Parts: sequence; C-alpha cells; structure tokens
Amino acid sequence: MTLIRYIEANALRAKLVRQAQDWDYGSLMEREYKHRTLLSKPYIELDDDWVEYVNTPMGEGELHTVRNSVNRQAPLGDEKWQVETATKYGMLSTLNQRGRPRKDV
Repeated sequence: MTLIRYIEANALRAKLVRQAQDWDYGSLMEREYKHRTLLSKPYIELDDDWVEYVNTPMGEGELHTVRNSVNRQAPLGDEKWQVETATKYGMLSTLNQRGRPRKDV
C-alpha cells in the first residue's frame, strides 16, 4: 500500500494540485470521482479513509525507502520478505549499500 500511496500522491508532492484526487490524470481522481467498470476485482481493498491518507505527507524515511526501492529495483516490503524475494529472483545485490565496502581503519 505504501507504493500505491506514493504513486497516487505524486502530483500533490510536485505541488501541481492542492489535493491528490484533483489531478485529472491520476488514479486517485479516477477512483474517487469516476464511475468505472473494472475488468477484474481489485488486488487489494483500500480503507475508507484512503484519500485522507494519500493527502497526508509521507515522512522523509518512508519517502527514502520507496525511492531507494524504485531506483535500485529492489523489493519493497518488510525485511524478511525482501530477502526471500531478492534471493528467489537473484536480486540480493539490490539490498546492499551502494559503493565499495569500507576498509576497517
């Protein structure tokens, strides 16, 4: 849900709108204002206060975690799931810190 929130708040973070659901091209606006026919059931049901949650700014730590995951193409989730998924798909290097390991001085 963290990634969905991050995506749906993009226009708000960029200060293109006052509320995330006001972005004409966003999924939150579509979800909130349009009557649409879905081709399949949603993967996850969102809470009734979802719009309020999306409009609440994410903390710097949460933003860093999401951006690091996206930039490194690393699994996003709790630590155990990240390691299991990275191991399964040969992505363990995406969980390591960038750069060379420091020498002990």
